Amino acid sequence: MGRMILLIAVGIFAYLAWQKFKSSAPQQRRKLLLQWMLIGLALAAVLLAVSGRLHWVAAAIALVLPVLGRALSWLGRHLPWLAPLIARHAQAKREQANGQQQTSDADKAPPLTPAEARRILGVDEDAGRDEIVSAHRKLIQKLHPDRGGNDYLASRINAAKELLLRNL
Repeated sequence: MGRMILLIAVGIFAYLAWQKFKSSAPQQRRKLLLQWMLIGLALAAVLLAVSGRLHWVAAAIALVLPVLGRALSWLGRHLPWLAPLIARHAQAKREQANGQQQTSDADKAPPLTPAEARRILGVDEDAGRDEIVSAHRKLIQKLHPDRGGNDYLASRINAAKELLLRNL
């Protein structure tokens, strides 16, 4: 009885999916097909988990994944019509890696001016070495990352001290 209900539900699901697919615009069909396939795979995984057969699927996936990279390169060499797809995928990975590298470079703080450094440490223009070191020590004790501060503030305080000591 349970299998019959499941079969009817799958039939209704397939019918509704087909009607939606037929009525959609040609540009949206690929996206819709991918979406329905992912939903179908998720449902199949749930059914396999409920029936206690998921461990076979997990083992098959674990076996296939390491081989997939080599298989794609082999397919790219022996089936030339697949080569553009593989090249496009590799290019997208490179662009993504470059984008992440550029964002990490953008996170760096701008260079300090002497006026900003004095303002950060809270010292006057005519402050001597001892006063700069003392102000740095007080601030870094409060704002060090090990004491609840963060790396950014500590690096700015250290940069301010280095700049002012260099300009003495």
